[in-house]
Amino acid sequence: VKLYKAFEKSGAQLLKAISIHLGLGDRYFEAKIKNGNSILRSIYYPPITSEPKSAIRAEQHEDINLITLLVGASAGGLQVLNLKQEWLDVIPEQNEIVINVGDMLQRLTNNYLKSTTHRVVNPPKADWHKPRLSIPFFLHPRSEMDLTCLSSTVTSTNPLQYPPITAGNYLAERLREIGLKK
Repeated sequence: VKLYKAFEKSGAQLLKAISIHLGLGDRYFEAKIKNGNSILRSIYYPPITSEPKSAIRAEQHEDINLITLLVGASAGGLQVLNLKQEWLDVIPEQNEIVINVGDMLQRLTNNYLKSTTHRVVNPPKADWHKPRLSIPFFLHPRSEMDLTCLSSTVTSTNPLQYPPITAGNYLAERLREIGLKK
């Protein structure tokens, strides 16, 4: 509970900064995330005991939520895709948090803020015996949050990219797409 509350507080501060940057004031996300659908999840990757079929532990993907916060994992392997389509290792130092923009924030900002494409690769062979544990916090808003693209992000050079939808309906749609909901 203590870790969840700390992530929730830090996530709210980050969203406050984002909303100020977007010209929405400092309280735009406040009511939208209070008692939201956020998830604190532990992801365990067991040691590798035989030659894997792939060098990838978790295929490239983006997170569905507004933002994801991740404290350093017990082992490396996290990579992000940059704008040049290059995979970069993410190695947080002690007391650093990795922050990913999620699909909901990308949608809300009409692609002004891009969802972070990331993956987890296998460690070097010398480290196969080590498991990997990561604990991401997926900051989700309340289901009724309107994800209609902000009018300030819709321009002649960046026309409207998405139809209106609520966060709850968008989450359900995405979970069906990836087979986690019927």
